[in-house]
Amino acid sequence: MNYRFKYLFRRVFRQADRFTLLNLTPALIYLAGLALLFIGFFTAEDDTMVRVLYSAVGFTAAVWIFSMVILNKNEAYVKDSILKVNYIPLYLRILPTMIYQTIMFIIFITMYSAFAALFVDNWMMNIYSLIYYILLGVILVIPFTMLFLGASIHINTSKINPILFIIVLLIVPVFYLPEQLPSVIENILSLNPFYYVINGLQNNAIHQAWSVNRLPYDVLYVTQVAILYLWMFEAYSKMKIQLYNDKNSMPDL
Repeated sequence: MNYRFKYLFRRVFRQADRFTLLNLTPALIYLAGLALLFIGFFTAEDDTMVRVLYSAVGFTAAVWIFSMVILNKNEAYVKDSILKVNYIPLYLRILPTMIYQTIMFIIFITMYSAFAALFVDNWMMNIYSLIYYILLGVILVIPFTMLFLGASIHINTSKINPILFIIVLLIVPVFYLPEQLPSVIENILSLNPFYYVINGLQNNAIHQAWSVNRLPYDVLYVTQVAILYLWMFEAYSKMKIQLYNDKNSMPDL
């Protein structure tokens, strides 16, 4: 147990040692969004910037979730260990990327709302709602990471990553507001667990924290995640063996 904790601690704070550009790309995107907000608050009206903040948080949340899934492919295939006799389990390999990317996301999302508070009166982000939705996002990402790793055994996922990211952006409210959609389409999109997590982070960033009115969506989310985890527990033992034995599935660098 001790060597596993040391591995986790070391890899969280040394993410840039391997696949440097890939691991730092999300942070660069967050930084670009921060610069955009900083310029916008000096040049645009408050109402306009609240809308921009809503979209910026949605976009960065999509990047955060997507990056945790994609970057873990590289970590899962790296065959290293702390001690020669110790085997690093697959679940332990994906945790450092998730922790590091989540820390970076929390830092920048907090700075986004802090910028809003400088220019908009009585502006405050609910920290409890932020932690709640981030936990939901991390819980959701784990089975999708396993699904992505399983798919990477059979297909070259590197070629379809941009398409997958565009799909993620289209099925969550980044470039549109939920109320702008027909009610039927909005109800269908709300069945997507990513939609619930990202929209929750967006609403919290614009001063709309979690409330009991969202409880039915929480129940739906828990049900969906429970089904995903049932599949993951069933597939995990077979998948980890395939990942380490398939020499043709090494990630493209």
